[in-house]
Amino acid sequence: MLTTLLLLPLFSGIYVFGAAVDFRASTIDRRQALTLRAQQRNLGSFDLTPILPPASVTSWRAVNAPESCTTYAGQQDGSECRTDLTAVSIQFEDCGDEFVVCRCADAEMSMNDVFERLGRVPIGLRRYGGVVMVAAQAGSDTAHAYTWTSGEHTGDIHFFGDCGMETWVHEFMHAFDSAPDRPRPQSNGSRWQNALATDTCVPDSYSLTNAVEAYAQLGLLIIYQVVYGILPPGFTADCMSNQLAYMTSLPLFNGSTLFGNNCDIQDGPPARHTRPPNVLDPSRTFQTQRPSSTEGGPAVIATSRRSGANSTVTIELNSSWLRCMFALFIGAWLFS
Repeated sequence: MLTTLLLLPLFSGIYVFGAAVDFRASTIDRRQALTLRAQQRNLGSFDLTPILPPASVTSWRAVNAPESCTTYAGQQDGSECRTDLTAVSIQFEDCGDEFVVCRCADAEMSMNDVFERLGRVPIGLRRYGGVVMVAAQAGSDTAHAYTWTSGEHTGDIHFFGDCGMETWVHEFMHAFDSAPDRPRPQSNGSRWQNALATDTCVPDSYSLTNAVEAYAQLGLLIIYQVVYGILPPGFTADCMSNQLAYMTSLPLFNGSTLFGNNCDIQDGPPARHTRPPNVLDPSRTFQTQRPSSTEGGPAVIATSRRSGANSTVTIELNSSWLRCMFALFIGAWLFS
């Protein structure tokens, strides 16, 4: 059963319940607050949404709400859903297994919102999630979520309010961490514990909550790095090199399968959704991208060809004054 719930800031305007289970590691208690340095206050320097293309919904149907949802609905004290509860089973283009979603009638996220955001979670990660429950923000100041990391509902995720994609990905990282048929969560393993013990920093303040939250938070940075080839703006590798080495070694972060078209992936721990789709979409292939200037990467790839010339000039520009100097140089060259 769930033994600890923590309500702490995750991103600007977003809070998340961090679920901790009663496991111990030889080096660090995975529930204990970390004493490392936080590189940033939060992960607000980047946005994952533009690099998470949504998988199309191929079919959906109404189903009876599973016990893992009805347990939290009703008028009893502590109920998460006091209005009508609707359950649907969704099939996406990249997986033959269906995903079950329960939604309370007063939830801020519509069922269409849920379809889109669930579909944006990369299939290599999404396949680890269990039942998703969506409820109203109710008395809380902000949107938040939690993931069951032990017990019969392990991998089930509960969202409250209008949760953004960073929260969705963060919670699915918890579901991956507690993948089925493993003796203990991966964040309780010696490799992750040793990485934390030998590094001097973590991504942000919320990562300091414990080893579990540090694991999930770093996953967001790695997804950004898989796509762009660099860490997000404001983050450096030197003080958390061992955490990065551990996380990037996981089969989960193979871009071709993480962002692929098939939940039937052989590498990595057992998942909850593994049946391949009936038809594979060949257009869903992984390609790296170049960050925009607002994301802190090369601001522009400038290619100029002089009339009648045989050569092409390609220069990467990283600052505004360099762009201005380059524009003056090209202008003088073209009109000389």
